[in-house]
Amino acid sequence: MIFFKLNQKEHLTLFIFISMLIASILVFLPLASVQANTADSAIGKVIKLDGKASASTATDEKRNLRVGSSIFEKDTVVTEKKSSVTILFNDKTRFEIGPEATLVASEFKYNKKVDEDSVAIRVLKGSFRFITGLVAKNKPEAMEVNTAVATIGIRGTNVVGEANSTSATIILIEPEDSSRKTAIEVSNKFGSVTIDEPGYGTEIPDEYSPPSLPRRMRLQTINNIMRSMQNVNRVNMPRPRMP
Repeated sequence: MIFFKLNQKEHLTLFIFISMLIASILVFLPLASVQANTADSAIGKVIKLDGKASASTATDEKRNLRVGSSIFEKDTVVTEKKSSVTILFNDKTRFEIGPEATLVASEFKYNKKVDEDSVAIRVLKGSFRFITGLVAKNKPEAMEVNTAVATIGIRGTNVVGEANSTSATIILIEPEDSSRKTAIEVSNKFGSVTIDEPGYGTEIPDEYSPPSLPRRMRLQTINNIMRSMQNVNRVNMPRPRMP
């Protein structure tokens, strides 16, 4: 009952101290939640950032990204205008999205056990490019990339594209490792196509259409996608085959 023996000034001092203590706890609780996502649970990190990008989950506040920032399973990554971000996942998969794009790291399991590993990434909108890593190399069917209108099945490859809520353009380009076979299968409930020649792609014009038959894509189309991510110089287009 010492509290009731304090004078008015001491009461005020104690009240201020308790208020500051409570405020400190409320401030640091969200930080503790973020810190629970330790480096051990990170599934990748940002290796390149032009402009501004952020990441968040359904339960975490938005985190502004910078080079070196960790990415966690279930993260939604969003870029702003005139911005792009490149993420290197733990299995060496590299994923890049352009301006005003949204990517969700839906699932990432990489324990170096082929039967248990899996990668699922969803591109909600924007331009994108990905280069597959060890999960797809060891077991191609263990990785898939989804858009709103199609799923991209992987066979070890280098892909660019654009997507939004109702359409998508998906293009196979030359792999960085020329010795690796490269192909993708693009499918939805209306049909599927296999693309195994770099420079060819498919388009899904709306959510009610199958992927179009593979065709050689215009170089300008590919360059426009790549330019939006400021990596146009990395594209290696195959020479047309002589008849």
